[in-house]
Amino acid sequence: MKNIFRFFLTPLLVIVISACGFVEEKLSCEDILENTYSQSSLNNFEKNKFKDLLSMRYPEFDLMFKEASEETNIEKNLLAAISFQESQWDPRAKSSMGVRGMMMVTLETAALVGVEKRLNPEQNIKGGAKYFAMLYEKNKIGPTQADKLSTTLASYNLGPTNIINIANEISNDIEKVSWNEIKDKLKDIESSELNLTDNGSYTRGQQAIDYVSRVKDYYSLLSAHSCIAPKDQLTFF
Repeated sequence: MKNIFRFFLTPLLVIVISACGFVEEKLSCEDILENTYSQSSLNNFEKNKFKDLLSMRYPEFDLMFKEASEETNIEKNLLAAISFQESQWDPRAKSSMGVRGMMMVTLETAALVGVEKRLNPEQNIKGGAKYFAMLYEKNKIGPTQADKLSTTLASYNLGPTNIINIANEISNDIEKVSWNEIKDKLKDIESSELNLTDNGSYTRGQQAIDYVSRVKDYYSLLSAHSCIAPKDQLTFF
């Protein structure tokens, strides 16, 4: 798999046209942070909770995400964003559906990627990272990297078979199917078609759409805290 997720810190350059020609002005880390938080679709409660847990909970696991990133070539901030959306970096997180741990790994996925103890944060993070890398490697949906990344995230949330089936309904050539087309289908799909259960009026299709959007938000915030400018971050959609 191409090392598409690994980024080096490159300063954001603002090009200012002046009478003397082009002047390059570096945007500060503080400016990147302020702009990212102001543009995030998260509400203030969510932003404040993220900042609190980034300070109090995340540092314990930073090295684990770094090692998982090195082993899979998936950018560390993306893995951490997925984990925050899944468990808010709680190693003992579990759901009524039986998924557990930092990356909310199922028993089936744990067996597939060699995770013996799902409540072990290091095993869970590395197992979830390995599974996401496998999904990305096998994913043929989408004409752009952004489409492929978004549909892979949706597959992590909703299951790859469901996303592939939706893409096949749209076109026989799934490489031409965009994330926006998948998203439109997810808005109206019945949970019975996915062999899943809705949470009241909040459908599983809409949950998958929101999942991708929120991972993007958390990824952008993590990148901003790393002083990575928007132009050097991953593009989701």
